[in-house]
Amino acid sequence: MDTRAPLTAETQRQGGTNALASLGKIRSDLSRFLSRAEVGSQDFRLTPRADPSPYARCFYVFLCHTLKLPFPLPSEELAMTIRVAVRAERQRCGDRTGDKPFRQLLTFSLSALALLDELRQDPLADLVKEQLARPVGLELGSHGCLEGRAGSGNQAMFVGIFLIHARDYLGIDTHAAIEEWVRLHLAHMNRFGFWGETTAMTHLQFQNGYHQHELLEYLGVENPRREEALVAVRRLADREGHFAPYPGGGGCYDYDAVFMLTPEGRLQDIATRSTLVKTASSIASNQRDDGGFCESVYVRPRSIRNLCRFAAHAISAGRCMPLLAERLRYGITLQRNKHNSIHTHWSVYSRGWGESDLWDSWFRILALARIDIALNPDHIDEWGFIDYPGIGYHPGLRNGFRRRLP
Repeated sequence: MDTRAPLTAETQRQGGTNALASLGKIRSDLSRFLSRAEVGSQDFRLTPRADPSPYARCFYVFLCHTLKLPFPLPSEELAMTIRVAVRAERQRCGDRTGDKPFRQLLTFSLSALALLDELRQDPLADLVKEQLARPVGLELGSHGCLEGRAGSGNQAMFVGIFLIHARDYLGIDTHAAIEEWVRLHLAHMNRFGFWGETTAMTHLQFQNGYHQHELLEYLGVENPRREEALVAVRRLADREGHFAPYPGGGGCYDYDAVFMLTPEGRLQDIATRSTLVKTASSIASNQRDDGGFCESVYVRPRSIRNLCRFAAHAISAGRCMPLLAERLRYGITLQRNKHNSIHTHWSVYSRGWGESDLWDSWFRILALARIDIALNPDHIDEWGFIDYPGIGYHPGLRNGFRRRLP
């Protein structure tokens, strides 16, 4: 069989997997975990053991929306707490408004306000306008976005979101800047459809570059190297359908891969379908007893079995030396005691690798939702996506797939 042959409507209807068939229970169990993240009706924490944070509040809102659950208080009240929190963080961060922590909170807050239908009332104009000070080329260049520097994908996405937000909500003419953002990314795209090193595809390259593709999809810009990207990302899957440089996947890695494998929100070919079915099954099987999802169930404890998983994961890279080196580096580095827990700016508390948290839970359920719709397009109305640029958007929110550039 030609694994790259387009799927027929009949082939799409066939499927369904045990994982997707049990989505009702998965969603119900996840809603149970959500209740454990609540601290009163206005504050939320990343894990039941963590401290409340404005990031956790956004993740909670995203999860409720994705699962189509009611919010714990009226939208206008929830929106007010989001605005107060992000403006308070702006005061605390001083002149570091271009750093990832603040930009991430700002874009998360904008998305949360958008899904609450509270964005036009107060589009956070004061906070967004100050992000537009530098020319697009300078912004992308200073962060190494077009060279695929680690972490640069986030910054490229932030810049794009601010430009689109200014156009759509602030009445600022950013048309030319948005066009330049797109033009520069397309001009510097490598042979895999990403940015950076062209010797071989790595986990870092696709996970970093996913962020730009998120905005390109929102703008309706087709990836000129779609087929190459599909093949490159698909080859990174391990035997369980995970896409991280370590066993057990990771919330970001697995969702980002699912996104790249479903351009326009659709299934492209038989080979990709097989991979996505495996990914869905693995994600579903990793749901924790409390109903949430974690980063990876295989990184800790340091057991013989888990160490063997690391070794097998590295060896499966075969003769692709950059990929082998990447997996070996992660395999060795993650054994150090400093990596017994996961440290982020979302919380003072450092969570365990196998500990359920709102972020991984959101990304895991987003991955399952995107797979579900790719296999069953008529399920689009069963999920809540965000009609705003950035993570959580789905082309199914629009009638047809059209360019949304000026």
